[in-house]
Amino acid sequence: MAARPAFDHKEAVRLAWKSRHIPFGAIVLGALLLSGILSMVFMVWGYGPVNPIP
Repeated sequence: MAARPAFDHKEAVRLAWKSRHIPFGAIVLGALLLSGILSMVFMVWGYGPVNPIP
């Protein structure tokens, strides 16, 4: 009976780590998305004010 709590603790530690784990693909996708949005914002900002009426 003494071996059961140790196993439960190991399982709990494994599940707790997995619940906080962010997959590498999600980090890469998020960074790519953020860099695309920032690139678009800086491109529009760098274009400057435009007069749509000639």
